Order: sequence, then C-alpha cells, then structure tokens
Amino acid sequence: MTTPARMFALKRALATLAFAAGVCGFAGISTATNHPADNGSATTIIGANPLLSDGASALEAGQAEEGLRLTLAGLSAPGSLHDLAAGHANACAAFVMLKQWSEALEQCNQSIEMDHSNWRAFNNRAAIYVAKGLYDLAIRDIEAGLVLAPNSQILHESMRVAKRNKRIIESTGRRSVPS
Repeated sequence: MTTPARMFALKRALATLAFAAGVCGFAGISTATNHPADNGSATTIIGANPLLSDGASALEAGQAEEGLRLTLAGLSAPGSLHDLAAGHANACAAFVMLKQWSEALEQCNQSIEMDHSNWRAFNNRAAIYVAKGLYDLAIRDIEAGLVLAPNSQILHESMRVAKRNKRIIESTGRRSVPS
C-alpha cells in the first residue's frame, strides 16, 4: 500500500520531471567556435542564419511548434558546422518541449556528434533521459555539460532535479516516475 508520504513524493517527482523538461537550455546560434563568452547562462547568441535565429527566439518564447518549424527549415540551409550543431540542439529542445522523446534524442545526438563543446545539447539530452527515467545517463550528460560550463545555473539545477528524482524512484521501488 502506498503511504500518503510516498504519494506526495511521487507527485513531487512528477512536478519535478515537468520542471526538468522545462529547464533544458536552448542551444542558441553562435559563430564562436569555442563559446569563449558563454559562462553557462541562458543567453542565446544569434548567428547568420535568420531561420535558425528566429527558431531560437520562438523557442525562448515558449512557441515549440513554430520554433521547431523554423529551426528545421534553417537546418536545410548551408551553414557552419557549429551553427548546424546548435540548430540540432535547438530542434532537440523543441522536441523535448513537445515530449517527442525519440525525435529529441536523435537531434541531440546529431548536435553532440557535430560539436562536442555545446553544454546545452548535453543538458537537453539529459532532460530526455530524465523523462525516460534513465537518471544515470542524465547525470552523466549533466556532468559533461558542467565540464564545459561549470558556472551554469541551468546545469546545476538540472543536476539537482535528476539526483532528486533518482532518489525518489529508488525509494519507491519504481523504474521511473509515472507520467
């Protein structure tokens, strides 16, 4: 039998999971190769591709469908490897917002393969893993992001959420937080 305390913990874990999907940082579009000015903040840096820029702006405004449409259109245009990788990270974030986990994971993986220096892509992929109850993988990705942006408040909050959800799940004996 589930105690009221466990029910509260599960409800809190569900709310935290929803929050985790919301804290995924958008990759932004940048022409800087190593993100020298990126200290892990949530600021989006806009580059030369107007579709990718507009897509990032739409995502930051919470318009997942429009942001995804613009981002996918922008990805079809030629661009630097860095800008395309950031675009894939943004597409990943849009799919996370839409709770389309398989598509999100594909986009995040493409982004990370193209540019291993974007901490936001690791954070976005961690949000997918949290949603799927794969907390160890989420924590691994957040740790990789923290190597790149040790002062990122977004990454530190994502780590707190992933570890807390993992503890809740382990204490209840479930495989994942129910959706």
